[in-house]
Amino acid sequence: MTHLISRNKFLFVFILLSAMFASTGARANCLAPLNSSAYDRQINSGSINQDLFNRAVLYYTNKIRCKRRLPLFQSTRDVIGAANTQARNMTRTRIYDHNLNIPGARNLRERMRAQTRNFRTAGENIAKNFVYVLNGRPYIPAPNCAFRYLNTKQPVPIHTYRSLAAELVGSWEASPPHLANILNPRYTRMGAAFGIDRRGQLCGEVYASQVFAG
Repeated sequence: MTHLISRNKFLFVFILLSAMFASTGARANCLAPLNSSAYDRQINSGSINQDLFNRAVLYYTNKIRCKRRLPLFQSTRDVIGAANTQARNMTRTRIYDHNLNIPGARNLRERMRAQTRNFRTAGENIAKNFVYVLNGRPYIPAPNCAFRYLNTKQPVPIHTYRSLAAELVGSWEASPPHLANILNPRYTRMGAAFGIDRRGQLCGEVYASQVFAG
C-alpha cells in the first residue's frame, strides 16, 4: 500500500512524469555493494536490527533511483523514526493500513510531525510479508515450521536482512503507486523499519514501512 501527502499535487505529478520519462540508463558504479556478512543474518535470530534493515532497503531503493539518474536518498532520524512507529504499531495491532486509531500516530502526517517539522511533503510505502522466504512459491506445510518448496523439496529458509529488503523493494518497484514514491524527485530522504508478529501465519508475519520526505 502507498500513501502520500503533498502541498501541490499538480506540481508533483508534472515533476514525477518528467523524471520517469528521463533517461533510464544505469550509471556504472553508482552504489557500493552490500558486502558485509551482517546483512545475511536471519531476521528473527534474537532482537531485530533496524539499522541493518534500513541500510539494506536504502541500498536497493537507491539502485532504482540510480538507474533513473535521480539523486540518491539520504537516511535521517526523522523518516526512520516515522517508519519505525508505523511498523511497530501495525505489528502490535495486527492491522495492515496507513491509518491506525492511535493518538499521535493516526496517519503519516501525525507520525512525521512527531519526528520533525522540517518537511514539505512526505509519502509512505507499507508491506506485509512472512518470516520465511515464500515469495509466492508453492510450499509443503509443516507444523514445526520446517516448510519445503513444493517443486524442489528444498527447505524454505528464514529471511535475512538482505533477502527481506530485496523482496520488499522488488515488490514496491513492481507496483506503479509504490514506484511513484520511490521515483518522486521531491523526496530527498528515506527511512525503513519492520516488525515481526510471531503470532501470525506461517510462523511469523512481517509488517514493514518505508517513509519518504522532502
